[in-house]
Amino acid sequence: MISQALHDAWWRLATQRQPRTISGALASSVLSAFSGIYGAAVALRNRAYDAGWAPQVRLPCRVVSVGNLTVGGTGKTACVELVANKLLGRGQQVAILSRGYGGSRKAYWLRCEEGTLACDGRPLSDDEGVADEPQLLARHLAGVPVMVGAKRARTGMLACTQFAADTVVLDDGFQHRHLRRDCEIVLVHARMPFNGWPLLPRGPMREPLNALKRADIVIMTKADEALSTLGALTERLRSFNRQAVFATATHEPVSLLDAVTGTQEELKRLNGLRVGLLSSIGDPEGFEATMRRLHATIVWHRTFPDHYRYRAMDWTKIMQEAQVPRPEALVTTEKDWVRLRPWVTDQGSTRVPVWVLGVRMKLLSGDADVDDRLARLYAC
Repeated sequence: MISQALHDAWWRLATQRQPRTISGALASSVLSAFSGIYGAAVALRNRAYDAGWAPQVRLPCRVVSVGNLTVGGTGKTACVELVANKLLGRGQQVAILSRGYGGSRKAYWLRCEEGTLACDGRPLSDDEGVADEPQLLARHLAGVPVMVGAKRARTGMLACTQFAADTVVLDDGFQHRHLRRDCEIVLVHARMPFNGWPLLPRGPMREPLNALKRADIVIMTKADEALSTLGALTERLRSFNRQAVFATATHEPVSLLDAVTGTQEELKRLNGLRVGLLSSIGDPEGFEATMRRLHATIVWHRTFPDHYRYRAMDWTKIMQEAQVPRPEALVTTEKDWVRLRPWVTDQGSTRVPVWVLGVRMKLLSGDADVDDRLARLYAC
């Protein structure tokens, strides 16, 4: 597909400091010019909020924001779940505020009760245009309302009035400064270069590294993929904010679901198994790294752009391509399975087993410091 090819070409260029081809150099020059314009606009916008010129909305509850400096790939959804569970463990009434990327509905709320996922109070069907990440969060956080909509001040107020939330977790909120927050959590991929990548659209950075001065907690995710450079990166990031709490995290595999039969498989089944991978996530390389740590042999990896909405023809083509070379199983992510489920269910049996890998974020360091910082939200 053209859109996928363009996305892949941009991503390769975005994460390269120096283009490797003449065409890449030309594209880099054009994109760098737009990056300068984008950077100036970001700086002006942040200045307006810092100086109080741009209005902010205060909700009648605590607001914890989870965001990042880049356009995906840091494991933000897993961190939202981790933070929500920490707050639930404190006895707080929690709700999630999500933008809902990849969905077609304008505004709605999700909640899972007794294994049934409801949308606006009615059982959810597969064709309702609901985004993948809110579905995952609602299923993993039983009883927690996930409010979806672009106007998060409005959905946040609804969470307070309709669900009596005393704390909302703002998903992907670092750049959403219209809503005031009490704790700012910023995720940084451990493979990030010391000086960051270029700004959009030349690179994947939404803001430069000095934006970390707004953070209360900085979590370096997928730390196990960059252990040799982790210490140096930590010191580099700490130079922008000496007061912030710093932590490291990994994405730990916790489950393996047979998508067709609905049975749980043991993770050790992947040991030595020849697998094909299917994903449309922000960090496909991280998915591969996880599979290698589980000692699987990757035969091929079919990737799509983040939040890609699969179609019936995509699944048919994937099954055809799975024949040569044929893996012993096809493994995908939970986020992808949300969007794949209708087509796999519709087509019935598959030529190879389809397994869904579930992961959760685990803090490797700084866990107690993060808990202490969250506890301070309720100290007065």
